[in-house]
Amino acid sequence: MRIPRNLLLGFAVVNALLPCAQSATISAAPAQTFLGIGGSGAWWPNDLFQFPESVRQNLSSLLFSQSGLGLSSYRFNAGAGGVGVSNPTRAPETFYVAPGQYDFTKDAAGVYFLTQASNFGVPGLTMFANSAPAPLTVGGTSCNSQFKDGTGEAYGTFLADVVQHFRSEGILINLISPMNEPENSFGPAPCGQEGMLVLPTQRAEVINGLWDALNARNMTDVVGILADETSRLSLAVLEYPFWLSQVIDKVTALAHHTYDFPSDLGYSAYIADVKLFFSGKQTWMSEVCCTMGEADGSGKGLSQGYDPTIKNALLFSGMVFQSLVLAGEPHYDFWTLVSKEIGCDPSQDVGCAAEPNANGWNDGLIYYDPNFATNGNHELYIKKQFWTYKHFGNFLKPGTQRLPITGSGSNSDSMLAVSNSSTIVVIAMNTGSTDSTLSLTFPEDVCATGGFRTSATEDFASIPAATRSNGSSGRDWNLSLASLSLSSYLFDRKAC
Repeated sequence: MRIPRNLLLGFAVVNALLPCAQSATISAAPAQTFLGIGGSGAWWPNDLFQFPESVRQNLSSLLFSQSGLGLSSYRFNAGAGGVGVSNPTRAPETFYVAPGQYDFTKDAAGVYFLTQASNFGVPGLTMFANSAPAPLTVGGTSCNSQFKDGTGEAYGTFLADVVQHFRSEGILINLISPMNEPENSFGPAPCGQEGMLVLPTQRAEVINGLWDALNARNMTDVVGILADETSRLSLAVLEYPFWLSQVIDKVTALAHHTYDFPSDLGYSAYIADVKLFFSGKQTWMSEVCCTMGEADGSGKGLSQGYDPTIKNALLFSGMVFQSLVLAGEPHYDFWTLVSKEIGCDPSQDVGCAAEPNANGWNDGLIYYDPNFATNGNHELYIKKQFWTYKHFGNFLKPGTQRLPITGSGSNSDSMLAVSNSSTIVVIAMNTGSTDSTLSLTFPEDVCATGGFRTSATEDFASIPAATRSNGSSGRDWNLSLASLSLSSYLFDRKAC
């Protein structure tokens, strides 16, 4: 469903396990400004590029248009050539030929979907690398190897030249992440994916080499550097002292993953450490996936299993809220967006795509048949997580500001309010088994205009607008929250 433009300019978010009725107050003073909601284009483009053009266009619309997820961030994987990688899907071609020599006809699949993101107007385009091109690593491979001391300039030149090329083509990549999960080489060979070990003592060289290359091309004002995408918050804080202070002024934001599935206490400790030692530097959540568990977040942790239901969708929504609200981070990216790890054969049993199984992985929002090349099945299978993530993608646009929510019904781990000059949207998650009501007091008169809900039986379906609280002023409103659902309530910032 396409949302009217004037309803997309601001919003508030609430996510909680609520009893029959709770109340909270939205504050007027903004706490943070959002920069992007998105995910990664790693690997799946190699398969989806083989699909019919009509399917590729449909997929692009599902990801990047406002009628779909409306993503404002897309991560393009700059391949290292796949040397040593046993899985062809996870072995993207590299543009690198030799120092200063490139073949930009390579990786047509990755470039296709990067171009689609650009054409749809996605404002945040990140190029990230799991490994330097194989000739620049210690072992001459794209995995099970290590960054080679003294190659920071060559590697930085490669990354900067690639971005400069795409920007000259009108594809305005504005962020580079040169070492994705640098604590892991993803060996032994043959590897399941690309990866390059970069020791903490080597990471400053990587950043310096890239910054110098960008500076030489007058691009430091338009292309930022993300670092260092360590997989676990608990590990990142241990490694920062070895390198980060040397290059902190050259890093746009500290991007991290959350594969330790941190508790609120652990996440808060990470944020506190960054504020203490690197004051003023933002942290961004840039990758997570792959957990089973309950709707309220209990039981989560890295594990195999495929769950396309509302239960798992709400679990992941809770993780989004944790990063955006508890941690106060302005940017959130999920992992692969599209996956073939469905864990069943949908060409033989269409219904299996809608049922949990123990063989697949929760690493995507949209799935496809891994046997498409032999059975000709080009269907796309959409999880409930797609529809809950759409609430964030559609309404958490760059430039909107978060307003704190306080009061007895508030929860710093789950409530968010954001607004611009004309509109507020309230997104409320109820992970309980009974319907509930949230009573909200706004800092000014507002007028309820409609809403959308995702539940076990609804996919971003239209719902009635919020109602006034006991005929009160335009500041007090009741939001009906169905059990096991995520709802978005829309308000104009003016009296009715």
